[in-house]
Amino acid sequence: IKAHTNVITAFTGTAETKFGKVVLSKLFEVADSDRSGALDKDELKESLNKLGFTWMNDEKKIEGLVSKSDLNGDEVIDFDEFVAQAPKTLRQNLIKLAKQNGNALGFLV
Repeated sequence: IKAHTNVITAFTGTAETKFGKVVLSKLFEVADSDRSGALDKDELKESLNKLGFTWMNDEKKIEGLVSKSDLNGDEVIDFDEFVAQAPKTLRQNLIKLAKQNGNALGFLV
């Protein structure tokens, strides 16, 4: 898991690079299913679920994530807010997913 954590941290640490900006832009584009330019709670929940972050499929957790991310208080996450929060959220949840999958495969027993 430590090796996976290092890879995940290195990947999410690229957010400020040209590559990272393209990845974040594509992630936002896919998540913004109504093409409004902002992610509402339903789009956020659906996107996190598609990434395999099923533990985030809870209204309280979605509310918390929106609260942390929504800097202007309009109850949606625009692209700039997404770019600011996504690397941290991805890092935390990809590590959790790796641990969950490692445990399910018997690697952490």
